[in-house]
Amino acid sequence: MAQILVVEDEEHLAFGIKFNLEAEGHAVSVAGDGQAALERLESAAPRFDLVVLDIMLPGMSGYAVCEAIRAAGDDVPVVMLTARTLVEDRIRGFDAGTDVYLQKPFDLEELLSVVRNLLARRTRVDRGGPPGNGGGGAPEAVYRFGTAEVNFDTWEVRVQGEPVRLTSLEMKLLKYLVEHEGKVVPRKELLEKVWGLTRAPATRTVDTFMLALRKYFEADPSKPVHFLSVRGTGYRFVAAP
Repeated sequence: MAQILVVEDEEHLAFGIKFNLEAEGHAVSVAGDGQAALERLESAAPRFDLVVLDIMLPGMSGYAVCEAIRAAGDDVPVVMLTARTLVEDRIRGFDAGTDVYLQKPFDLEELLSVVRNLLARRTRVDRGGPPGNGGGGAPEAVYRFGTAEVNFDTWEVRVQGEPVRLTSLEMKLLKYLVEHEGKVVPRKELLEKVWGLTRAPATRTVDTFMLALRKYFEADPSKPVHFLSVRGTGYRFVAAP
């Protein structure tokens, strides 16, 4: 049973989401504004496993709430809900640190599917210990570069033997770069394939996430050897410099 926090000021919508998530077997709490949500997250025991977060909240926007969650070092999965339709709004949500962005009115089954998948990924990461399938059969493939070991099946990441926790989008970006190892990948392609933004305006979203990957995996992030910038184009991942 997962602990889920729903942050939504429209009572009828909050009730509907809570009812359906509880029908899935989860324990659900509701906060009506951003400040209350942050206080619940800080004091919760056990900690929340997922947050469903509306953007339009009284006093403090969902963007600001998500930014505060990430600034506190909390990597809890965040599903952001919004009636806004502009690509710029989606980019702002991803920049704030959301994992999934759903546009209202959303399909209930889609929301439940997103929640199931994010919780499953978080459970695999929370297992800890060395990567392995634990149930016989073929061993899980572990990708290694530099001092890092990455298991894309279990979402386990280790750098110099120590566990590192990446968000869903950071893992998706890393996986895409690894799959295109050695090739120059344009920013536009990354925005389309990783973020699902087909008509993205000028944005530094990709650059921000690349800085995060360098912080995790580079011995000296200011002098990267794995995540290389290609001026005016995009990025190239090199496993063995």
